[in-house]
Amino acid sequence: MEKADLIITNAKIFTSNIKQKWADCLAVKGDRFIAVGSGSLEEYRSNTTVIYDAGGRMILPGIIDGHTHVEPVILSKWRIQLPKTDSLEVLLEAAAEYCRQHPVHEVPYFFGESYYPEMFDGDEPSRELLDNYISDRPARLQDFTDHACWFNSMALEYLGITKETPNPIGPFGEIEFIRDQDGNPTGWVKEPESDILEDPIYDRVGWSPPGAVSKNELISLLDYYSSFGIIAFFDAITESEHLLKLLSELEASGNLHSYYEGASILNSYENLDESIGRAKEWQAGYKSRHINIRTVKFFLDGTNELGDCASLVPFSNDPGGTKYGSINMEAEELTKTILRLNAEELDFHIHMVGDRAFRTACDAVESAQRICKKSNTEFVIYITFCHCELVHPDDRSRASKLGIIINWSPQWSGGYFGEAAIDYLGLERWNTMYDFRQMIDAGTVVTYGSDIYSWQEVDRCNPFLGIECGSTRVDPQFPLSESRYPGSVRPPADAVLSIEELILGYTIKGAVPFRLENEMGSIEKGKLAHFVVMNEDIFSIPKNEIHNITVKSVFFEGKPVFGKLL
Repeated sequence: MEKADLIITNAKIFTSNIKQKWADCLAVKGDRFIAVGSGSLEEYRSNTTVIYDAGGRMILPGIIDGHTHVEPVILSKWRIQLPKTDSLEVLLEAAAEYCRQHPVHEVPYFFGESYYPEMFDGDEPSRELLDNYISDRPARLQDFTDHACWFNSMALEYLGITKETPNPIGPFGEIEFIRDQDGNPTGWVKEPESDILEDPIYDRVGWSPPGAVSKNELISLLDYYSSFGIIAFFDAITESEHLLKLLSELEASGNLHSYYEGASILNSYENLDESIGRAKEWQAGYKSRHINIRTVKFFLDGTNELGDCASLVPFSNDPGGTKYGSINMEAEELTKTILRLNAEELDFHIHMVGDRAFRTACDAVESAQRICKKSNTEFVIYITFCHCELVHPDDRSRASKLGIIINWSPQWSGGYFGEAAIDYLGLERWNTMYDFRQMIDAGTVVTYGSDIYSWQEVDRCNPFLGIECGSTRVDPQFPLSESRYPGSVRPPADAVLSIEELILGYTIKGAVPFRLENEMGSIEKGKLAHFVVMNEDIFSIPKNEIHNITVKSVFFEGKPVFGKLL
């Protein structure tokens, strides 16, 4: 009988192991669980075994964040944080006051986060309006969705965007400068990207923000993740090789306490070779026990709030009945993309929000599987649909049948993204968004992630916030929730998910896209000893207090990496 290094007794352990959901003790030797059960596990004790009486504390498996963004969060720390308000006047006056307090020589470029798109009540942001508040320096306000922004006139001048200027192409596709009836840029931009777009501004003002993540900044963010029990995360876009180098250095020094799965961005079908080549190069250079870059990421459509989603029916605000939004790849090209990635043994992570995007992607997967079957080619690719905000009821069981993984950010369930989508989708369809019950009931693997993209929302990486929002449809951090939804419940109210289901999605199901479900994601004998000791019982405290859960200790591969157990 092998002896344990650590035995924890008198605990309330939710294992995420369907065959043995609950236990009250566990034993660890080295980096693995050697026993999980009930009683004292006396037979695993030796003179050197550390024994800990948990005093009834809750223990969960290590948490997996299935969709986040590492570098954008760190590199956005310099941006100015604006008040969270639905009053346009309050927002703009706060921006103007900041500029009064910080002259141009201190802040030569104003980048403010953020504004809610619905505060314009059907109108659009204009450079003239922003000029009324900030005109002494170039200024940008960021849309809350991170899929749009708003420039003043000086910023447009410095960017060189005029009536004659074509829309530039960024790393994720076309950057759309909205134009007035005469073709002049209004200041409103869809799908902007700072890295390329704003270089002319930085050149003019003689200043630029930090361009690379430092090792200390990365350590700080990863430690913050650890404080919530996060032991693995999927970086939905690996922004640079520099990050992979830093992660490799941390791993080599024994200071990487999480699993990293990265992704190579795909802009369009024409850039498929480039995206595959980048993934292969990074994989060859950096793949290790804890680091993997086996995924290609693609934006199939945009956002429901901005009307660049792919809709099955014409938009409600289109009297001509001809506008269905936009899709960046139709089923034929998407099928060819899937077949190519399957041949290269690379997985596919697809951003989609509209119901037409979901249906098109399902059709493409089905077609690719049929082609592989006819040619006796093994279908080895893992395909994840992320967001899936609006799915037609006829398509909700297709993901399970096709083996598609669904990734969702339950932090959004309480209304984090507001009513701007109603203008395009109509209230009836809007009321069916964010509903994953039928998919889960059909056996679909549904995983969860924070999808944080900027420093303003870094605290929303908290998985317990996600569990609370997903199980209540109420967002305790969202100041507009109470005024927007009766009883602060984001419709449909009956789309709440169980706490158990949410934990499974953050643990054992979350391990599936990493292809590590046999190594982690549950507390069971033989698996890596990742676990979280909590000060509160997530199943017993009021649901509206789940986001306040505190973590006492986090173990990664059998070693404490956060807090103190004894």
